[in-house]
Amino acid sequence: MLIAALILNTAILAPVIWALSTGSPYMDAAFGPETDARRILTCVYGAIAVVSAALIALHSVGHPWAIQMTLALFGVQVSYKLATVWVVGSSNPVVMTNVLVIVVQIAAVLVTLRAGLLAA
Repeated sequence: MLIAALILNTAILAPVIWALSTGSPYMDAAFGPETDARRILTCVYGAIAVVSAALIALHSVGHPWAIQMTLALFGVQVSYKLATVWVVGSSNPVVMTNVLVIVVQIAAVLVTLRAGLLAA
């Protein structure tokens, strides 16, 4: 399930990064006008997408730290995505997408913990 959550990360982020990078007018409505802050956010999204793709590769070869690294990434994502609910509010479509991702990531973590896949 961790891999599915990582795939969801890349599936959501790839078109968002593309749209933010190319100046799609739809992005202005969700993320505000083109600013340095929006370009910084695009870089953060890019980093999350690249790390997610790398983690998918690491899981596929059975890297011994893949699970722990994935849990660390998800911990960061859940933290900042939950913060957006309080800071921005739940009426924003980006925040609602964040909540969907959080639900999937927390479910993936719980399944992993329940399966005993996390080494002590």
